[in-house]
Amino acid sequence: MLKIIKKIILLYILLILLFSCKKNNYTLVEKKISDELNVKEIIKDTFLIIHSFPWPGNSLLVRLNQKNFIWIDTPYTPEATSIILDWIYTKFSKNINITEINTGFHIDNLGGNEELTKRNIPIYGSQLTCKLLKTKSKITMNKMLKWLSSQDNKKYYDTYNNFKFYEPTNVFNINNEQKIKFGKENIEIYYPGPTHTYDNLIVYIPSKKLIFGGCMVLSLDAKKAGYIDDGNIKEWPDSLKKILKKYKNAEIVVPGHGNPGDLSLIEHTINIIYIKLNLS
Repeated sequence: MLKIIKKIILLYILLILLFSCKKNNYTLVEKKISDELNVKEIIKDTFLIIHSFPWPGNSLLVRLNQKNFIWIDTPYTPEATSIILDWIYTKFSKNINITEINTGFHIDNLGGNEELTKRNIPIYGSQLTCKLLKTKSKITMNKMLKWLSSQDNKKYYDTYNNFKFYEPTNVFNINNEQKIKFGKENIEIYYPGPTHTYDNLIVYIPSKKLIFGGCMVLSLDAKKAGYIDDGNIKEWPDSLKKILKKYKNAEIVVPGHGNPGDLSLIEHTINIIYIKLNLS
C-alpha cells in the first residue's frame, strides 16, 4: 500500500513539473531571419521578434484569425522591418492584413514606421507619442549617439546619425482607452500613466491572455531600470499597479527587452523601481 501511495505522489509531482515546463516554455520555435533578427513562437500564432541593433529589443506579431495580424512595436530600423514583413508574407500570405501599434516614441517602438508607411500598413499611436517625437526624439537620439560614438559601433552610429522618424498614421488621445476590433477579437490599448516614458502604452490581447508591456516592464534578468531620462520614475510603480489590478487574469507578459514571463515581471519591475527610488 505504501509503495502505491509513493508511486501516486511521484506521478503527481511529475505531472506538476511537466505542466510547469509547458506553461513557461516561451521558446517553442525559434528561427534566425538574419544576423540581427530572430523570431520565437512563444505560443501558437504569437511571435516574438528580437532585433539586436545594437541591443536586443522586442516587438510582437500575433495572428488573430485567418486574415488579420497585429504587430506591436517594430524593429529598430526600416530595413529590419522590411525583412520581417517579407518573412511574414512568405510564411503566411500576401493577402493578409497587418495592423501596427506603437507603444511609445523611442526608436525601439517605432523605428520601422517608415517601411510600414511605405507599404500602407496602418499604425496606431497616441497624440502624445506624436508630440514627443517632435519635442524629445532629437535630444534622446543625441544621447544614444554618444553611447555609440566608439569605432566598434560605427555601423549603428551611421544608421542613427540622420535617422528620420515617422509618426503613427492612426492617432488617438492617450487618455482614452482604445479597442480595435478584428472579428470576435478586441485588442485593448491602455495607458496606465507615466512609466519608462510619459507615453508608454500596454496592449492586451484577451484571447491569448497576453500583455505586451513594452519598455515599462523589465524582464526577470534585469537588475536596474535602464534609461529613465524620458519618463517619470516616481509614478512608474503606481502605473504598473493599475495594470496588475486591471489585467489580473493575464498569463503572459512580454517586456520590451528580454524574455517573456507572467505577471511576476510587473511585480519585479515595481521592486526594481522602488530600489532605484530609495537609492536616489
